[in-house]
Amino acid sequence: MSGAAPNVSGDFAVVSGIPAGKSGTGQLVAYLVAQGLPYIEPGPRLDKRDDRSVFRELFLWLKGAPRWLLFFVRLWFLRRSKTPVLLLHPQDLGFSATLKIIKFLRGNCWIYLLESSFFCVRSYNHQPMEHAACLRCLGDPDQHAAKMYGCSPFPRQTSSATVFVRKLYSLARAGKVQFLAQNERQAKLAEQQFGMPVPVVGLWTADIEESLIAGTKGIEEPKPGDTQWDIVFHGNDVLAKGSRWALSVARHAPQLSFLFPFKCPADVDDAPENCSFVQMSWTSGLRDAVSSCKVVLSPSFWSASIEGALIKNIRFASTTAVAVNSTSFSDEIPEGVVLHLDAYPEKAAMQLAEYLSSERSVDSDQKREWLASFTKRNSTYIQNINEQMRSTV
Repeated sequence: MSGAAPNVSGDFAVVSGIPAGKSGTGQLVAYLVAQGLPYIEPGPRLDKRDDRSVFRELFLWLKGAPRWLLFFVRLWFLRRSKTPVLLLHPQDLGFSATLKIIKFLRGNCWIYLLESSFFCVRSYNHQPMEHAACLRCLGDPDQHAAKMYGCSPFPRQTSSATVFVRKLYSLARAGKVQFLAQNERQAKLAEQQFGMPVPVVGLWTADIEESLIAGTKGIEEPKPGDTQWDIVFHGNDVLAKGSRWALSVARHAPQLSFLFPFKCPADVDDAPENCSFVQMSWTSGLRDAVSSCKVVLSPSFWSASIEGALIKNIRFASTTAVAVNSTSFSDEIPEGVVLHLDAYPEKAAMQLAEYLSSERSVDSDQKREWLASFTKRNSTYIQNINEQMRSTV
C-alpha cells in the first residue's frame, strides 16, 4: 500500500444530486472535484412529491427554473463538445430530471451505480425481517413485486420513482445511457437488469485514501486491546445495513458486550443489558473502538457495493465480520481477510462465541495483501472511468 492516487484531470464532467460534503456520495463528489473534474450543479429538485399542492409545485418551479435553465445551458455546451457526463445519485437529482438529462445528452451519458436504485425503488434492496438482499424486482422493469409489497421510494418519496426504473431500462436498451459499477457483484446485477455489459471501475475517495495510505503511516497492525466492548457495530441505524440484525445477534450472545455508535432507537424499549449505545463518529471515538475491540461487525443485507466503513474496518480492526450475502461486495472478500457469519442471528451469535473462545484471528499477511490489491485497483479510479468512456466512443 504505497503511493497516493495521482492527481489526474479527467475528460468527463460530473453531475450529482448531492454536492460535496461529509456523506458517502458527498465525499466522492469532493474527491472528483479536487482532482480537477468539472462539476455542474443543478438547481433544486423539481419532480413532484406526493404531498405537494399544485400551488407549492408551481412556486418551486418558478423559483428553481432559472438555475435549471443555466444548468441545461452548460449541459448544452458539454453535449456540443461531446464531453462525457457522469451522473451520480438520481434520487437527489430528481428521477424525472435524470431521465431528461439522459435524453438531452444523446447517448454521451453514464450513470455510476452507487446503490440499487437502477432496479429497486427502495435503493437499498432489502425487505424488513429478511436476512438477504431482495431481488424480486431484478429484471422486471415494471416492478410488480414492489407494488405488491408496498415498497416506498428511498430516500425521496416521489411519485416519479415508480416509473424511473421502467424508463431507465428503455433508455439503456436504446443505447441512450450506459453504466459503471463499483464491484463485480454489482456489475453482475446491472447486467441481469439491462442485458448489457457493465464495466467495473472501483471506488476511491479522499476518506478511503486517508485510511489506506496517508492515515496509516507509522501505525502498527491492529491487535485486540483492553476494551470495554467485545463487539462493535460500525454503521448507522439502518435495517438494510444490519443494525437491527446486530442487535438480534447481541440478544443471542449475552456473554459478549456490544457497542452501537448511535443513540438507542426510540422503538427499542427492550435493549439487552450487554448492549451500549453511544453516539460517536469515526473521529470522535469510533476509530478507537474499532481498533481495540475483538470483532467489528459490517453486515449489510442489501446488494451492498464498496462501503467505506467496511474498508476502514479491515484496515484498523483486528477482525472484521460480515454477514453472508451473495450479492454484496463483502462476498468478494476471501474468508482469510474477513469472518463470514451466517445470516441468521442465532447462528451468527454462536459463530462469534466460538471464534472468540478459540482465540483465532484472521490472516494478517493475507489481509495486508488484499488491502494492497484493493489500493492498486481502486486508486486509479478516475483513469478507470476515462478508459471505459473512451472505449465506448
